[in-house]
Amino acid sequence: MKNLSKIFLSLFTLAITSCSVEDVQDRPIIEATDAPVLTAPATGAIYEITPANATQLFDRFAWTAASFGGDVVVTYQVEIAKLDDKAFAKPQLVQSSNTNNVAVTGENLNKAAIALGVTPFVSTSVLARVKAVVGTQSIGSKPIEIAIKAFKTAPLLGVPGNHQGWKDKDGLTFEYQLKPSAKGNADFEGYVYLDGDFKFLEADDNLVFDFSKNTAYGKSADAGKLDTKGANLSAAAGYYLIKADTQKLTYSTTLTKWGITGSGTPNGWPDNGVVDHDMTYNPTTKVWEIELVLNAGGEIKFRANDGWDFNFGSNDNNGIANFNGPNIKVPAAGTYKITLDLSHSRAYTYKLEKK
Repeated sequence: MKNLSKIFLSLFTLAITSCSVEDVQDRPIIEATDAPVLTAPATGAIYEITPANATQLFDRFAWTAASFGGDVVVTYQVEIAKLDDKAFAKPQLVQSSNTNNVAVTGENLNKAAIALGVTPFVSTSVLARVKAVVGTQSIGSKPIEIAIKAFKTAPLLGVPGNHQGWKDKDGLTFEYQLKPSAKGNADFEGYVYLDGDFKFLEADDNLVFDFSKNTAYGKSADAGKLDTKGANLSAAAGYYLIKADTQKLTYSTTLTKWGITGSGTPNGWPDNGVVDHDMTYNPTTKVWEIELVLNAGGEIKFRANDGWDFNFGSNDNNGIANFNGPNIKVPAAGTYKITLDLSHSRAYTYKLEKK
C-alpha cells in the first residue's frame, strides 16, 4: 500500500512539473517594441489655469497605440517633466487611461504642475509625453513642449511682524490672519493691528504657518506690489484693513479708526456736520468698544474715519456686521456697552449690551 501511494505521488509531481515547464515555455514574451506617438495637443499649446476654470476640461490628449508584441492590456499615463529632464527621471502624472486618449481637467493639470515645482501664476514651459505601461514594462512617446500657467493659493494668509513678535506657527492666531473671498481664491482680506515691520506668510493645507517651509511675501520695488524675495513691509502703529492678492502680487493697507453714528446716538446722523462717537481699540480683547446712551426707536451704524467708504450695518440685526449693511435698530433706550469685533477675517460681529 505504501509503495502504491509513492507511485501515485511521483506521477502527480511529474504532471505538475511538466505542466509548469510547458506553461512557462508557452507564455508570450512581453516587450515594448513600438512607442505611442502624441497626436494632440500640438507643440506649443498654452494652458492658463485659474480657480474659476480648474474643474473644466482643458484639452484632450490623444496618441497612437503602443505595441508590446502581443495581445495585452496597456495603461497609458500622461506625464509632464521639467525642460531639463528630457529622460523623464522625475515626472509628474497628469491622468491615466486604458484607451488612446484622455480628457485632461484643469485641476489635474494644475496639481501636476505645482507638484513639479513651477512658479504659480507664471507661464512655464514644460515637457509632456504619454507613457505606455504593461506590468513592469513601459515605453514613452517623444515629448513635446507645452506652457502651463498654474495657480496655487493658501487657505489662509498670516501677517507676522513687530506687532506680534514675528511668531509663526502657533503665534499667528486668528486676529493675525487674512481669509480669501472663497476657497481657492487668491484675494485675502482682514483687519490687523500693525506696528512697524511685517510680512505676509502663507499657511499650508493643514493651516500651519512656517517661515522655513511656506511662501512669504515682502515689498517689491514697485509701490503696492509684493515680492516673495522682498524685504519687510512697514506701517505706522494702528488698526488696518489689509488686502493682499497672491496672484496679482498686490497689497494695500488702510488705517481705520472706528466710531458710531446714527439717529439712535446723542449726536444723530452726521448730515449736519456732527461728529461720530469715537470708539477705542482694546489691544487685549482685539475689539473696538464704547459706552454710549442710545435712544429708543433710533438706528446706528459703525463707520471708519468719519466717512462712508468703510461702514458696517446688519442685515438681520443679529450681531453679524455686514459691510454696507442696513442700519442697526436700537432695541430700547439706555446705556450700552457697544463692541465691534473685526478680528475674525470676513466674519465680523458686533454687540449691544445694555448696562
